[in-house]
Amino acid sequence: MLTWRIVPLILASSAATLLPRILPYFVNFSNNLPRFVRKCAAVLPVAALGALIFPAILIDFKPYWYAGLCGIVVAALIAWWRGGMVLPIVSSIATTYLVLSLV
Repeated sequence: MLTWRIVPLILASSAATLLPRILPYFVNFSNNLPRFVRKCAAVLPVAALGALIFPAILIDFKPYWYAGLCGIVVAALIAWWRGGMVLPIVSSIATTYLVLSLV
Protein backbone atom coordinates (compact mmCIF):
# COMPACT_ATOMS: atom_id res chain seq x y z
CA MET A 1 0.00 0.00 0.00
CA LEU A 2 1.33 3.40 -1.02
CA THR A 3 1.57 5.74 1.91
CA TRP A 4 1.49 9.50 1.50
CA ARG A 5 4.97 9.79 2.98
CA ILE A 6 6.43 8.12 -0.10
CA VAL A 7 4.72 10.37 -2.66
CA PRO A 8 7.02 13.40 -2.04
CA LEU A 9 10.05 11.14 -2.42
CA ILE A 10 8.76 9.81 -5.73
CA LEU A 11 8.03 13.34 -6.99
CA ALA A 12 11.44 14.62 -5.88
CA SER A 13 13.30 11.77 -7.56
CA SER A 14 11.33 12.19 -10.77
CA ALA A 15 12.11 15.93 -10.78
CA ALA A 16 15.78 15.18 -10.13
CA THR A 17 15.96 12.97 -13.19
CA LEU A 18 13.70 15.09 -15.39
CA LEU A 19 15.36 18.49 -14.91
CA PRO A 20 18.83 17.57 -16.25
CA ARG A 21 17.19 16.10 -19.34
CA ILE A 22 14.94 19.06 -20.07
CA LEU A 23 17.30 21.88 -19.09
CA PRO A 24 19.57 21.72 -22.20
CA TYR A 25 16.56 22.34 -24.46
CA PHE A 26 15.71 25.60 -22.73
CA VAL A 27 19.18 26.91 -21.92
CA ASN A 28 21.60 27.41 -24.80
CA PHE A 29 24.94 27.42 -23.01
CA SER A 30 26.86 25.31 -25.52
CA ASN A 31 27.94 28.37 -27.51
CA ASN A 32 29.98 29.60 -24.54
CA LEU A 33 31.88 26.34 -24.11
CA PRO A 34 35.32 25.76 -25.62
CA ARG A 35 35.38 23.89 -28.93
CA PHE A 36 37.00 20.80 -27.40
CA VAL A 37 34.33 20.52 -24.70
CA ARG A 38 31.54 20.91 -27.29
CA LYS A 39 33.06 18.11 -29.39
CA CYS A 40 33.36 15.85 -26.34
CA ALA A 41 29.75 16.55 -25.37
CA ALA A 42 28.63 15.73 -28.90
CA VAL A 43 30.24 12.27 -28.90
CA LEU A 44 29.51 11.44 -25.27
CA PRO A 45 26.23 9.57 -25.95
CA VAL A 46 27.91 7.44 -28.61
CA ALA A 47 30.86 6.70 -26.35
CA ALA A 48 28.58 5.75 -23.46
CA LEU A 49 26.51 3.44 -25.64
CA GLY A 50 29.64 1.88 -27.06
CA ALA A 51 31.00 1.21 -23.60
CA LEU A 52 27.73 -0.42 -22.58
CA ILE A 53 27.00 -2.38 -25.76
CA PHE A 54 30.40 -3.57 -27.02
CA PRO A 55 31.24 -5.94 -24.12
CA ALA A 56 27.70 -7.33 -24.12
CA ILE A 57 27.91 -8.20 -27.80
CA LEU A 58 31.01 -10.29 -27.25
CA ILE A 59 29.67 -11.93 -24.09
CA ASP A 60 26.18 -12.79 -25.40
CA PHE A 61 27.56 -15.04 -28.13
CA LYS A 62 30.26 -16.67 -26.01
CA PRO A 63 30.87 -19.72 -28.17
CA TYR A 64 30.40 -17.64 -31.33
CA TRP A 65 31.89 -14.31 -30.22
CA TYR A 66 33.12 -13.64 -33.75
CA ALA A 67 29.50 -13.33 -34.97
CA GLY A 68 28.96 -10.27 -32.80
CA LEU A 69 32.34 -8.90 -33.82
CA CYS A 70 31.45 -9.30 -37.51
CA GLY A 71 28.21 -7.40 -36.89
CA ILE A 72 30.12 -4.58 -35.18
CA VAL A 73 32.64 -4.32 -38.01
CA VAL A 74 29.93 -4.24 -40.68
CA ALA A 75 27.94 -1.61 -38.77
CA ALA A 76 31.03 0.53 -38.27
CA LEU A 77 32.00 0.35 -41.95
CA ILE A 78 28.51 1.20 -43.19
CA ALA A 79 28.17 4.02 -40.64
CA TRP A 80 31.53 5.42 -41.74
CA TRP A 81 30.74 5.08 -45.44
CA ARG A 82 27.06 6.01 -45.52
CA GLY A 83 26.18 7.50 -42.12
CA GLY A 84 22.82 7.34 -40.42
CA MET A 85 21.64 4.84 -37.86
CA VAL A 86 19.03 2.58 -39.42
CA LEU A 87 21.14 1.01 -42.16
CA PRO A 88 24.13 0.21 -39.91
CA ILE A 89 21.86 -1.33 -37.26
CA VAL A 90 19.89 -3.44 -39.75
CA SER A 91 23.06 -4.54 -41.52
CA SER A 92 24.67 -5.46 -38.21
CA ILE A 93 21.68 -7.59 -37.23
CA ALA A 94 21.61 -9.24 -40.64
CA THR A 95 25.35 -9.94 -40.59
CA THR A 96 25.25 -11.41 -37.09
CA TYR A 97 22.26 -13.58 -38.04
CA LEU A 98 23.98 -14.74 -41.22
CA VAL A 99 27.19 -15.65 -39.40
CA LEU A 100 25.26 -17.50 -36.67
CA SER A 101 23.18 -19.39 -39.24
CA LEU A 102 26.28 -20.50 -41.16
CA VAL A 103 27.89 -21.99 -38.05
